Amino acid sequence: MTFNDININDESLKLLIKIVLSLILGLIIGLEREHKAKSEAFAGIRTFPLVSVLGCISAFLAENYGQPIFFIILGAIVLFSLINFYLEYPKDIGITTEVSLILSFLIGVLVYYEYYYIAVFLSVIITLLLALKSILESFAKKLSQEDIFAILKFFLITIVIYPLLPDKTFGPFNALNIKDIWKVVIIVSSLDFIGYILLKWKGSNVLWINGLIGGLVSSTAVTYELSKKARQYPQITPSAALGIALAWTLMNFRVIFLSYVINPNIVLGLSIPLVIVSILYGIFIFIRYRNEFSTKQEKEHILKISNPFEISSALQFAFIYAVVLVSVKALDYYLGNKGIYLASFISGVIDVDAITISLSKLALSTKVTDVYVNGILLAAVSNSFFKFIYAAMFGNNKLKKDVFILFVIITIVCGIYILI
Repeated sequence: MTFNDININDESLKLLIKIVLSLILGLIIGLEREHKAKSEAFAGIRTFPLVSVLGCISAFLAENYGQPIFFIILGAIVLFSLINFYLEYPKDIGITTEVSLILSFLIGVLVYYEYYYIAVFLSVIITLLLALKSILESFAKKLSQEDIFAILKFFLITIVIYPLLPDKTFGPFNALNIKDIWKVVIIVSSLDFIGYILLKWKGSNVLWINGLIGGLVSSTAVTYELSKKARQYPQITPSAALGIALAWTLMNFRVIFLSYVINPNIVLGLSIPLVIVSILYGIFIFIRYRNEFSTKQEKEHILKISNPFEISSALQFAFIYAVVLVSVKALDYYLGNKGIYLASFISGVIDVDAITISLSKLALSTKVTDVYVNGILLAAVSNSFFKFIYAAMFGNNKLKKDVFILFVIITIVCGIYILI
């Protein structure tokens, strides 16, 4: 038999690719385990990829030659893991490696059945958890009983309650929808929780990350949360102001991106003022707080953090949001849609994305796009005014002035652009 006589059919090639992928995913976990091992490890750089491949091959054998083969091999892996745990038990080093080894075997099984994304996702998450051991353990030891309850309340709001709520409109002008309003509660709660974690973990100087993350979802919620925290902890005002500016900047670029997806013809008209506004935001915050950001602060001595998560705070925001929803619907009902600018101003109070998409679509049917561009810019200004009201209601005096300047910047730049 010569080399040319060896033919690989499609099924064999497919299996070979699965084996290679299983090998790579097991290798990722094995690298981390080998790196962490202080001495000869029960399973490391060689064992993990071999076990993943074994999982893939055992699934193949089970499918073609009977399921008992799979369970015998899985049982052997579990047995070896238990024996090792028993032998290492007096050293009190945990069962992490043994569990990871069994999971590696199952990752190989997932690869065989073509759940590629889940297999890769699990491999990355498992490796990440293993690599972050010292950080996670250090953080967990710093948690108080109050912190644990905060985490439980957060998951109660976001995971347990939301799926149970009805998705129906009701109330004055059919303006209210409990499920939609609860989404706002989830957004605010998530930002509140992320902000607390950042404060607890790294101190006030990294609170701006909250604005960066939250701005992708709701710059209004970011403004509300960071304003509230700045009043509670005046020391974090610089970071809160930066976070709000970042959230507002992301709102600008979100508007540009949405308009580009719907109608590229109006992107230039929107980009000029909104990019200028974003640059001015950065310049203002830099000039305003350059000294504070250059001074290293000791987080432990600055903040005495308590009440990490308050459901009442999120419900307060949701109530105000619901009132505004009804008010906007009432204005629309009694005044009617008297033009794009009125609709833009009213819609911008609640959400810029919806009016951006609507006007971008309308602009597709005409060559005169200035009116639609101006309408989107007016919505951005209207939304910024509404966010300033939140900062004025819940922030400290210094932050109120900062947010007012941000509002003035977008109003002047967009106003001049609309006029000319």
